[in-house]
Amino acid sequence: MQMVFCDTDARLRKFFTSARLPKGTKATFFAESVQDLSAEQLSKAKGAEVLSLFTYSRAPAEVLSRFPKLKLICQRSTGFNAIDLAYCKKRGIKVANVAGYGEVTVAEFSVGLLLDLVRKIGSSFYKIKHGIVDVAGDTGRDINGKTVGVIGTGAIGAHFARLIHAFGTKVLAYDPFPNPKLEKDGVLKYTTLDEIYRKSDFISLHAPATDKNYQMINEKAIAKMKKGVYIVNTARGQLIDTVALYNALKSGHVAGAGLDVLDHENIMIKNDISLLPRKKADTIFYSLVNKMLVQLPNVVITPHIAFNSEEAEQRILLGTVANLTDFVKTGEPKYSVSL
Repeated sequence: MQMVFCDTDARLRKFFTSARLPKGTKATFFAESVQDLSAEQLSKAKGAEVLSLFTYSRAPAEVLSRFPKLKLICQRSTGFNAIDLAYCKKRGIKVANVAGYGEVTVAEFSVGLLLDLVRKIGSSFYKIKHGIVDVAGDTGRDINGKTVGVIGTGAIGAHFARLIHAFGTKVLAYDPFPNPKLEKDGVLKYTTLDEIYRKSDFISLHAPATDKNYQMINEKAIAKMKKGVYIVNTARGQLIDTVALYNALKSGHVAGAGLDVLDHENIMIKNDISLLPRKKADTIFYSLVNKMLVQLPNVVITPHIAFNSEEAEQRILLGTVANLTDFVKTGEPKYSVSL
């Protein structure tokens, strides 16, 4: 069985080739994302029955059609919104992910982004490195006593809510599928999105990206928010209308934003100008907007690393091996995605 691993570096190749892959399998590794494979690379990978992808890969039907023998897509993350599930269902391609590996890791990072923003830790460090001491300009805000809106209370959002509640905050939450235990334990109170927008001093996003919530944080939503609100996003960049956020940050309506994810983030993260000619015009536009966003003094942007701790990476890799091993043995991955 031929397995193709995209988005890999030397470390990952070493892990997967250290006698961890199931017997009877052959692995081919590419540093590139699946959509960026060259004709020569595709010729080596066309017999793939398994594709192992990371979050940088995009797998629409036109990309997946290049792999006629494909039986399984093994995503090395929780999110699988970049995979055309309808096409997979039509072709009988199974999809697997690694759920739960980063609930603690991402939640802790989200708290870190919020602390950095409201206490101006990073910006004050930058100033002092350049010989500037600006005590008045670096005046922050307490988190204690404030209202925090949490959008999405799955594993990550629930853990974030517990952490931020421990700061002495009032937590309001929205989720189409609420977790009664969180409310019963006094961690949060479920309410509407409009109430979260109206009352929250800080808003943290922990929802998966779907067609229904695309750019849910848009001009209209931001207009409902308190002046001086802070927004943190460690979920998916597609949840925020980048232009609307940029304008709100410039005007001061949004006091600050901590963003680990951006819409159309791949070009910025990979820092590869050669990708531009292959992209649609809107991707080029958003790449420019993202570059402008980075320049704002009230923004902290990190390159999609909220998941990236030693412990979380180990959970991803072991979960991927479990998916591959079970698929080879039984025809079903351990952590199957419902199509």
